[in-house]
Amino acid sequence: MSKKWIWAALGLAVTGFGGFFLRNAGPVGEVLELAAQGGDRVLRDPMRPLRGGTRVVIFGLDGVGDDEFRRAVQEGDAPNIATLFGLEAGRDGYAHGYAMPDALSILPSTTMAAWSSVFSGHPPARSGVPGNEWFVREERRFLAPAPVSVSGHEHTLEMLTDGLVGNAIRVPTLYDLAGVRSHVSLAPVYRGADLFTTPDPGAVADLFAEVAKGVVGEQSVEREAYSEIDLTSVDNILESFRERGVPDLQVVYFPGIDLFTHVASQPLIQEARYLRTVLDSAIGRVLRAYDSLGVLDDTYFVFVSDHGHTPVMSDDRHSLGIEGDDEPPAILTRTGFRTRPFVLELAEDQQDYQATVAYQGAMAYVYLADRSLCPARGDRCDWSRPPRMEEDVLPVVRAFHRTNEEGDPIPGLKGTLDLIFTREPKAPGEDALPFKVFDGRRLLPVAQYLARHPRPDLLRLAERLEGLAAGPYGHRAGDVLLLARSGLGRPIEERFYFSGPYQSWHGSPEAQDSKILIAVARTGSTAAELERLMRRVLGDRPSQLGVVELVRALLAQPAAAAAAGASSENTAAPAKAGAVGEAAGSAP
Repeated sequence: MSKKWIWAALGLAVTGFGGFFLRNAGPVGEVLELAAQGGDRVLRDPMRPLRGGTRVVIFGLDGVGDDEFRRAVQEGDAPNIATLFGLEAGRDGYAHGYAMPDALSILPSTTMAAWSSVFSGHPPARSGVPGNEWFVREERRFLAPAPVSVSGHEHTLEMLTDGLVGNAIRVPTLYDLAGVRSHVSLAPVYRGADLFTTPDPGAVADLFAEVAKGVVGEQSVEREAYSEIDLTSVDNILESFRERGVPDLQVVYFPGIDLFTHVASQPLIQEARYLRTVLDSAIGRVLRAYDSLGVLDDTYFVFVSDHGHTPVMSDDRHSLGIEGDDEPPAILTRTGFRTRPFVLELAEDQQDYQATVAYQGAMAYVYLADRSLCPARGDRCDWSRPPRMEEDVLPVVRAFHRTNEEGDPIPGLKGTLDLIFTREPKAPGEDALPFKVFDGRRLLPVAQYLARHPRPDLLRLAERLEGLAAGPYGHRAGDVLLLARSGLGRPIEERFYFSGPYQSWHGSPEAQDSKILIAVARTGSTAAELERLMRRVLGDRPSQLGVVELVRALLAQPAAAAAAGASSENTAAPAKAGAVGEAAGSAP
């Protein structure tokens, strides 16, 4: 994918979605300028004052598993990160850093749900964001900020220009709770921050949409199209330092590595190479900028990821897609449901659907209507009402189970599913109930099912599924949840996923998808100090849900510079024009 192609698509995005911006965004000129050029946008007027003292930088490494990160640091493949952390000091410690062991993602272990939990501290059933795409029953609206079953990129663009994901979160964000000057670069959640910086939103959105198409034939993958997004975001951050000073909290989000890994021919090998040659260099530029501005010693650097990646086969057999008579949506049709077309916005004559499907890689959500209220074609269902358990939900559950076990009526789907979940439906506005497992005859609580059928490969499954399903927004995870067979413990020929063909996917409760990075480093700290603080905050079952409190605890630590009598005026003011550029060097 060439730069020329991206810029052409950007021009189309700006002209084609002008009406969209007018309806949904702030000042028209500001939004169009952001869409056309990237740059920064002030979210609070006035912005909160720079307090100086202890600062925190969050490096959000999308799709980088815990093992992949540790290996890169330990083997010297990421010299800038390794220099920050220092030499190893025990299994999880470094001279100036600590990496929390056994930290897990929420479920599904996928981008939008996971970052929403990182930046809110709540699981999906309470945050309101259950995946990369989902259906909001009470609004009859399908949202896809990271499209999987649909290819339109309008919602990705809305995420970057009008805060779609942040607006979907139903609880306070980290930026609301921390109460300090917060700058966010490119991350999907920035509601409550002071400043948002991004490369060209149209180019970013188009890259998401291009990746959503999956791998087609012998398509070549140019890493430059992905790395350009990550590297340009750092340019914008350094420019904001010059103009607005160094914030108390800075989020640096790198989505390109995840998008690239999905389509790379050797996913884990090429992801490691990307981490070494692109991200380590970009992170090094940020570190040198903090050093040149005299604030490095007063800054904690938090490294966090959302999920890992599991290599899969990029063919029609293993990708459980949307089109044709041999894909999962065909089961719904054969069970008598009219299924929502796989597009973002529906035409007037497409509004009579009785079932909706949202894909999350290793998982799929199936939303069902009470079809007794809309039996005939042309009837619009009342999606604010829950479906009936006996007449609507269980027929679908049994149909998927029969197909998975016997290949009836679709032989190609036999053996593609691991587990099928459902629960007694509740209407929006009521707390949704936890999912149960269908064992072929009855529904069993997840913990009871696992006691009878141990699955140590599905990490903390009952706990994480409850976080997805049980709560005020748990209905956004569907009425039926399908888990595909996946995981590194199976041969690649036996791994399946819900989407078009890819080289790798994620979203499962398996270790490769679920074990995430949560690490903290600071030049003046020791591994023992950081371990004590992290264990106090994150507890003995660490997950993304503890990152908000971890950052707040770090912000409350005394500043090294203050202890040494340094003036806050020198660390809080905007930098002189040349200072950051001289320290940062140029992008590779």
